[in-house]
Amino acid sequence: MAKKKKKDIDSIIEALEELIKPTNLIKHFKTDKEFKDWAREGTVKDLESAIKLFEKDELYEHCKLLLEVKKEKENWNTKKKKKRK
Repeated sequence: MAKKKKKDIDSIIEALEELIKPTNLIKHFKTDKEFKDWAREGTVKDLESAIKLFEKDELYEHCKLLLEVKKEKENWNTKKKKKRK
């Protein structure tokens, strides 16, 4: 029984890993706007990690979009800090 559970868990993990591969992930977005909206949900650190993964898969157009969102967030964070002072 324990072997079956491990096999089930392994197959779930494998399916999730396949789903989140950048080459598969981008298939779920119809437009660049949808992709950027999704990217905005993450933190700057999340975006940095995503950029590395997308770069590894040579998805340079998506890297550009991720960089744009990263810059938006960094600018917003800078403005937020200035208002506190």
